[in-house]
Amino acid sequence: MKYFVGCSGWRYGSWVSGFYPSALGPQDYLGYYSRVFDLASVSVQGAQSPALKRWAGETPDNFRFMVRVPRHATDSDPLGQFLEGLAAIEEKVLAVVLQAPAALKLLEGREWLNKLLGTCTYHGYSAAMEFCNASWFQDITYNILRRHGAAILWSDRHLNPVVTSDFVCLRMSCDNDQAWIEKIKEQAEKERLEFAAIIVDSPNRANRVLKMLGLPERKYAGPLPSPSPPSKEPWAGRVVMCVDLNAFYPSCEELRELALVGRPHAAIMTDQEDRITKGVVSSCSYEARKFGVRSAMPLARALALCPDLVLRPVDIPYYQQVSEKVMGVLAQFADVLEQASIDEAFLDCSKSAAADPYQYAARIKAAIKEQCGLRVSIGVAPSKSIAKIASDFKKPDGLTAVHPQRLEKFLAPLGVGRISGIGPKTQQTLKKIGIETIGQLAACDVQKLTERFGRNGLWMWRVANGLDDGAVQPREDHVSLSTERTLDEFTRDRGMMLAYLNELVDEIYGRLLRRGYMFRTVGVKLVRTDFTMETRETSFPGLQARRESISSVIEQLLGRFPIDDSAPAVRKVGLRVTNLVSMHEEESQVRMQKTIFDYMSMPPPDI
Repeated sequence: MKYFVGCSGWRYGSWVSGFYPSALGPQDYLGYYSRVFDLASVSVQGAQSPALKRWAGETPDNFRFMVRVPRHATDSDPLGQFLEGLAAIEEKVLAVVLQAPAALKLLEGREWLNKLLGTCTYHGYSAAMEFCNASWFQDITYNILRRHGAAILWSDRHLNPVVTSDFVCLRMSCDNDQAWIEKIKEQAEKERLEFAAIIVDSPNRANRVLKMLGLPERKYAGPLPSPSPPSKEPWAGRVVMCVDLNAFYPSCEELRELALVGRPHAAIMTDQEDRITKGVVSSCSYEARKFGVRSAMPLARALALCPDLVLRPVDIPYYQQVSEKVMGVLAQFADVLEQASIDEAFLDCSKSAAADPYQYAARIKAAIKEQCGLRVSIGVAPSKSIAKIASDFKKPDGLTAVHPQRLEKFLAPLGVGRISGIGPKTQQTLKKIGIETIGQLAACDVQKLTERFGRNGLWMWRVANGLDDGAVQPREDHVSLSTERTLDEFTRDRGMMLAYLNELVDEIYGRLLRRGYMFRTVGVKLVRTDFTMETRETSFPGLQARRESISSVIEQLLGRFPIDDSAPAVRKVGLRVTNLVSMHEEESQVRMQKTIFDYMSMPPPDI
């Protein structure tokens, strides 16, 4: 008989003191837990929860869930919908656990129980029933359970357990473990049982149960040394920092509206400004996230989860202004600054922070808080990739430093998905060859990885071993500048769109002059009423520095968009210049690269 032994859940911060490595973030708890134990009992409140796909990908093939069905889903129709929503983890569900209402007795509930178990059978799930009312514990109930192959959930509340299926399910909460284990062994000898599922309340107790069953105890790391280096321990090599602005859009909204602080609120992608009734969540505050609100979630779903959610329309120009102010502060601390996005940057501080990287990062956090009013999380490490991983550990307002001598211990227990650039498809491919943690990736034969993934295999292996040497560098040779405008009313009128786009030329050209950039590519963006986004670009043979080089191509680019009754109307237009190069670095080269297009008002052909 197969034994599955695990805990009731895994999301316990208190386990860090003896089970989870201290370097592990909550988002990695399940991946770590599922490589120690093979079972977890979990409540799933909503069918088709996005979390289910993540659980399926984070857990090994031999891992199983006991899914506790919420009370509202214990009618036959809602239960069917609920079970259909478990599709992402269907192959890993050992059984679903259903509880009869406390006031429901056998006489009134026989038909209810029969329909409920019939729904489980129809959808292919084994069921374990929990009864609170004593009237259920008789042969009539047991016969219904046997008919559907369902089990009774054994617990400390019921001292005379009965076997009604080819498996038993036990939830232990009191200190009589030995008596229950003997009962299971006794039943296993009498009945032809396929498996027993045993749920306890802690990893230590799970190991105690395994020992009583005569099975090997599971090893786990317990607390690892803190990733933050002691001040007296020297730091050898590069000092790279990843600065992540926490919940950036909502934080910007809090700067100009203090009443939002401490409240659940979200920045919404919408065409409505006064009263927002439709749209998509772009970002939300941490208070909103506690209700389950997430980025890219439809507004209706977000409001269902959090009816008191305060809504504000996305305001990119304002957020960009705040971002530029933050980058200005970071430039004062960085030997080299690389802005990765509107809310993230890498700093090479190898010279400035060599004496004490941790304290230097703390000074950066304090400066951003004082000068910009924002919270940031900072990761400090010898490389960009590991600094990025570290920046995600303690949010919001966190600081995690990974000392060069502790890279292996820091990285080993983490899932490979923590490496920026390893997406779900790559994770699944790695999983098929037995690689789920960064430690396993580091220990893998690099030739095996390169045969499977090409150059990416070598890159992944280098990151896993702390050998990533990618430089922090300004993005002058490939950054872009952009601006956009929400239309006063939706339109399919090209003339109106052209007028709005022409109004944006002076703004973007002024930013080019102030930053000393030349450009090679001009693009136009349209955002339609269904929130789809389309772009068209044209590139010049040589670098450009004149306003007319932007304005002269807009009408041509706009003409390449389908704008008729068959396409949704346009709600926003944008202008973008890319392939930027500093004027100072390319001054002599530009004089040599002038073409006839510098002297003509007509745009060049696309290349």
